Amino acid sequence: MKHYILIFHSTRTLSPEEVKQRGVDIAAWVKQVTEMGVALDPRALGETLANFSADGNQIVSREGSSDPTFRNLVFFDSPSSEQAVTIARIHPGLRYGATVEVHEWTSPRGLAATR
Repeated sequence: MKHYILIFHSTRTLSPEEVKQRGVDIAAWVKQVTEMGVALDPRALGETLANFSADGNQIVSREGSSDPTFRNLVFFDSPSSEQAVTIARIHPGLRYGATVEVHEWTSPRGLAATR
């Protein structure tokens, strides 16, 4: 099994009706993915508390997020990248103006343990 993450970016504000229907559609997607034998581990991000970068030797703090549309993450394991891409492709957020990225990920702990 390999580890994957879905990263969601919103592109527009939804109407109250869309928000309600999106919840129904996402619940159906979760059921469909669960029936594939895949357990989902979602995370919804709150407001950005701090945003730091380096400017030469100085640490700079900026207000707000560098990407205010970045709000949700879903972690999962899958036996194949094809299945992971399918899971992303069938996410209903795409019909509600979201973009969905799918990435394979590894833990940096494994790299640290080999050094």
